[in-house]
Amino acid sequence: MLTALQLIKDQIKSSREGFEGTIGDITKDQLYKTPGGVALPLGAVYAHLIFSEDLAVQKFLQQKNALSESSWKERTGVDKPMESWTDPAWSAKNTEWAKTITIDLAQLGEYKKAVYEATDHYVNSLKDEDLEKEVDLGAWGKMSTASFLTGFIIGHSYNISGEASVLKGLQGAKGYTF
Repeated sequence: MLTALQLIKDQIKSSREGFEGTIGDITKDQLYKTPGGVALPLGAVYAHLIFSEDLAVQKFLQQKNALSESSWKERTGVDKPMESWTDPAWSAKNTEWAKTITIDLAQLGEYKKAVYEATDHYVNSLKDEDLEKEVDLGAWGKMSTASFLTGFIIGHSYNISGEASVLKGLQGAKGYTF
């Protein structure tokens, strides 16, 4: 019998596979190209997804320091940490961050693995009834753990995969693997 928790685990795995397939062959040259308009560079989009998952699972769901603030501080592969999305000026600060960061792809990949492992550890510790617990998002209100995981982890990963695919395509590279 497929439970809600198993479905969430399956979707986390699927969303990661899509993201990994999309960004798996990016090059250093593709990281910083400004696509025009208000879109952000591919490297910043990639880093944003990983920092966001770290913050979402560690800070919001577990009330702990994010890995980027603790065991992975100054080792994320990005020269400046992403601003917290709880900051009211986040959008402007994120745009500035995205346009000025420097990325070490290999090190970002190691940080990404640690974030994925931490997320998996947390999700694997859950029981079905835990999915109903409320997550307090401060000014953003409250939602269930299930809604938070599907929106902020799974949905965000799918969204960023699409964004990364377009940004690669604008550079003449293949985006999605299919």
